[in-house]
Amino acid sequence: MFSPSSNTVAALQSKFATARSFDERVFIKNLGRDIPRLTINQVENRSTSRFNVNIYKQHECITNCSKMNALFCFPCLLLGGDPLWTIRGVVDLKHLRERIKSHESNKKHLHNTTELALLGRSNIAVQLDSARQLAVIKHNEQVDRNRYILSEIIDCIKFCGLYEIGLRGHDERESSLNRGIFLGLVTKSAKTDDILRSHLEKATIFKGTSKTIQ
Repeated sequence: MFSPSSNTVAALQSKFATARSFDERVFIKNLGRDIPRLTINQVENRSTSRFNVNIYKQHECITNCSKMNALFCFPCLLLGGDPLWTIRGVVDLKHLRERIKSHESNKKHLHNTTELALLGRSNIAVQLDSARQLAVIKHNEQVDRNRYILSEIIDCIKFCGLYEIGLRGHDERESSLNRGIFLGLVTKSAKTDDILRSHLEKATIFKGTSKTIQ
């Protein structure tokens, strides 16, 4: 069981990002960033800079550590990133907005932000890949099935050709008692061949018994 304080800066710094399991990362994501009360006042040239809590609303990646009195990046703490935002922390209020803007345009930070947003969700790419693989498998099965059916029909044609038997019958209607040797062979084979019988019953485009084939 993971600790409810797993999302604090101290907890996130205590373990390498790569050492966390998938479940732990999802748990921390669901906890959200930790935002303890922070008071930073900096005096420079008789001017005092104070930390503005609105920073949290404007930049959802920002978290802090009250013990270090510094700001950090939550996605990068969780997934690994710039040491300034994951180890040392940012304390310079005067240039804070510039530093945040620069960090948010950083390639690694953008990657972490995207990965965090997708963390725990169903992987669409994997689903599409699985669906594609299933479609390929079904297609290949149908191709093998069609080849088998065609092979059986060709064998019947070869038999008729071997004995110089005409393919066409005088009356090829299903109700006819004399539909010809070829259709008779195909029909007889279908009685003991489930694949061929299913094809003859369900096929609407190519059955292999049409006048064109014969």
